[in-house]
Amino acid sequence: MRFGWVVSAFGLVAVLIAQAGCATAQTFDPSLDEPEFDLPAPPSFDLGAVTPPDIASVDTDDDEGLTGDLPAGRSNFSPLADLAADRFSGGQHASLLFGGYDLWRNGASLYGGFEWFGGGAAENGPVVRLMASEALERYQAGRFTYINDISRASVLAGWRFKSGAFELKILAGPDLENRASMPDYREQRWRGTHGGVRIALESWAEPTPETMLSSSFYASTIAGSYGARLAAGWRMFDAFWVGPEMSGSSDEFSRQTRIGIHLTCFEMAAMEWSAAAGYVRDSYGRSGIYSRLGASLRR
Repeated sequence: MRFGWVVSAFGLVAVLIAQAGCATAQTFDPSLDEPEFDLPAPPSFDLGAVTPPDIASVDTDDDEGLTGDLPAGRSNFSPLADLAADRFSGGQHASLLFGGYDLWRNGASLYGGFEWFGGGAAENGPVVRLMASEALERYQAGRFTYINDISRASVLAGWRFKSGAFELKILAGPDLENRASMPDYREQRWRGTHGGVRIALESWAEPTPETMLSSSFYASTIAGSYGARLAAGWRMFDAFWVGPEMSGSSDEFSRQTRIGIHLTCFEMAAMEWSAAAGYVRDSYGRSGIYSRLGASLRR
């Protein structure tokens, strides 16, 4: 349980740091922006008389407008368009701090972590991810109600492949899990602390400028657990993605299936939010509504 409180605090700190990053990004001190030296006065311009060579250089058939003077392949003369696209798909950041929660009537979890990109967020290169989570799951067995307390931690390393708007991460590393039950059930399999190996695959693609596809898969040797998620989305108001999602997970104890709606990449200053809600059902015949909220800070 002590480890669970540490993980819970870590997840909350991740969100609080992200919020602090927003406040810092919005702070403005005019004194810091004053020039340290006097700039020279701009020179005067003497347009002089218009000469015949000047007139000959004018394109009187400028059907292409301003874009006709741009390099080949560029149809937008504003550099802000490129910057906006980078921010929307992740930007030029080398690290990511994230945290969030997942909730339904028979379970709740809190997670947090840190991810580092060796080649920068927009390039191919190594990736290292540190992640911890704390989950509480409720089960009914006869006249007893059991609460499983599951603490997990993993250190994953791998490679990130990037090509335009397509991204693929392949990660693997040691996995650690501790299970406790209230009331205690000493004959429960996987009771206590166990180590194993975890793998993870994640992809992101934008088939068109207005659509996205996302997928993820993980598997661990602890309790034979694995899970996958698929999501599609449409760009809304040039500010975030929204669309359907479907996910499933399984281990030696139970299976769970979810289908819902997600909202992804909603940015507020330096912080990025994601959320989801929908219908969940497990192998015990229980069902209900789930909700998920996450926040991340890119640096």
